[in-house]
Amino acid sequence: MEINSYGRMSMMSVTAKKWGNSIGIRIPFKLANKHGVKDGTTLEIHDTNEGMVLKVSERPTLESLLEQCEGENPHREFFSDQVGREEI
Repeated sequence: MEINSYGRMSMMSVTAKKWGNSIGIRIPFKLANKHGVKDGTTLEIHDTNEGMVLKVSERPTLESLLEQCEGENPHREFFSDQVGREEI
């Protein structure tokens, strides 16, 4: 949230609407654009004592995914005979 000229956090109100078996909200374009939210962006909803907090999920990098790997590759490599005109 931004601090406005009165030294307070700015606030926007949105209305929750039924969407299938869920409840959805629309994020104002200016706010979505500011935080990089677009169609397909994954968001996290945190339940706190003060209410719900909506947070943009950080997309994992290749490095962070590889850090989770341990030991050798457990899968054997598979090669087959040529099927078409490919070259190995």
